[in-house]
Amino acid sequence: MDSVYFLENFLKMLYLDSNIPSYIYNCKENRILYAQPEQSALTYPPKKYISRLRENTDKIAYMSAEYGIYYGCLNVFFNRDWRLLFGPVSLTPYSDSEIHQLCIDYVVPQEERQAFSEFMHKIPQLPLNGFLLKLIFINFCVNQEILSLADIIALKPFEQIEKSTDRLYEQKTYAIHNNSYEVEKIFAEIIRTGNTDALSRIPFNESLVHAGITGPTALRQIKNNIIITTTIATRAAIEGGLDSDTAFQLSDDFIQTAEKLTDPDTLNELMGKINYTFAEKVRNAQMPVSTDGMIQNAIRFIQQNVCEHITVADVAEHVGFSRSYFSSYFKKELGFSVSAFILRCKMEEAKQLLKNTDKSVSVISSYLCFSSQSHFQSAFKKQYGITPLQYRKNPVQHEQ
Repeated sequence: MDSVYFLENFLKMLYLDSNIPSYIYNCKENRILYAQPEQSALTYPPKKYISRLRENTDKIAYMSAEYGIYYGCLNVFFNRDWRLLFGPVSLTPYSDSEIHQLCIDYVVPQEERQAFSEFMHKIPQLPLNGFLLKLIFINFCVNQEILSLADIIALKPFEQIEKSTDRLYEQKTYAIHNNSYEVEKIFAEIIRTGNTDALSRIPFNESLVHAGITGPTALRQIKNNIIITTTIATRAAIEGGLDSDTAFQLSDDFIQTAEKLTDPDTLNELMGKINYTFAEKVRNAQMPVSTDGMIQNAIRFIQQNVCEHITVADVAEHVGFSRSYFSSYFKKELGFSVSAFILRCKMEEAKQLLKNTDKSVSVISSYLCFSSQSHFQSAFKKQYGITPLQYRKNPVQHEQ
């Protein structure tokens, strides 16, 4: 039997039985060859998740993403260039607020969000161990290999999976999603975007972060955690637009200060300053500096709604002034118009999407609420002197 025919029909039957979305992914061509069920490319697993699954050399790989989502991946023995991707599955149904965040994570344009929401509401609810057992069964059907949970989860017995799943269910019930990798991602994204307001809203406590053992003594543990946190923050800040010299100098200052200190309380106080300091540096590098509260409020509103169709009137209404007064005041304070700043924020977001996702130019254009793809391309070229595709091919060169 032809291998493609077998896999496509097997995945079709699997979906009828489980409702788990599945994909045949070609690593060499870096694209999805087949999806079950039929769907828009907007609901394909995000590029960052596929990259993470591909890097895993295990026969069966899995990962947890935000909001209690799980994805899985199988190697295909008869074709080394292929991977079978599965997911998402979710521990519990999504709330409207979580769907909104997923739309941002998946880069879904406004006009596609209803269909995206309907797709996500159909995905099955499964605990992690149930999902892994499905993957073990699929692996047997495709690769004629018998595996157990112990083969997939090293040093973690079945009972521990059940306990972890129960805890995640309780956490999700109360809108708390504790995952050390995801916590790192949250902080890195906040730093990359310079969103110090979001950082201040995070309820930082012992239940949020589980760093593990990183040092032989309590003092060394804190110092090592400062080094780890500083390293992650430095990379995120550079990605967010902070120049590398400033970022590395700040990194050196934090690490050297930590090594000189011997008081745990002082070290913990230093740890608390790292993410905020880097995020603030990025924010100041990304947006105009003004001590005026109204201007700062307007800037934050624009940055937080970059994927919405916002107008000067919307911003003026948000800060509580008339359009004409606010427009004149904004330009007088900062030297450029509100509409120019809105466009600038959209262009910066476009660069990040071109660099970090595989979304098409038309999808990015729609996501950022441009009237047409040609309008977006013209605006991008006017802003940076190159087309979006030229930037995507070599973003590092064009940032220099």
